[in-house]
Amino acid sequence: MIFKRFKKEAAPSRITVTLPEVKQAVRQFENDMPPKINRTVLLKEDKSIDLSRLTRYLGGVSDQKFYMSRETFEIFDEGEKDIPYFLDLVQSAVDSYFSDTGKLPLLEEAPLPEVHFRLLASQRYLKEVPPFPLYITDEELMLTHRSEHFK
Repeated sequence: MIFKRFKKEAAPSRITVTLPEVKQAVRQFENDMPPKINRTVLLKEDKSIDLSRLTRYLGGVSDQKFYMSRETFEIFDEGEKDIPYFLDLVQSAVDSYFSDTGKLPLLEEAPLPEVHFRLLASQRYLKEVPPFPLYITDEELMLTHRSEHFK
């Protein structure tokens, strides 16, 4: 019987990462994947990103949590973890409303294209109302929480 000695690989080092580093790692991951696989494969059930799958791009393992919207692909740090949940919830409602009516659910007389949550809720498209405004962009009617997007 022949026994081979395997060199034990060193465990990846623990690191602290920034939001821009995670965004870059996610882009690199997606670029390295076959065409039909996108970055949403990195998402866990709670919308957090599985950073262990990005170790080779980040240069180590981070215990931090970052979150991503499945609908808009926008990435957030721990302090903004509720934003991707509401982006996905409302984006789905806006898409369904638009598909059914051909209209965008916008607040009338609002200075920005703000989503009319009460309209969506009253029509049963939205089950939960976000605690912050969301806006519809011109880019494929995707949502954003950033009002500065329109300046």
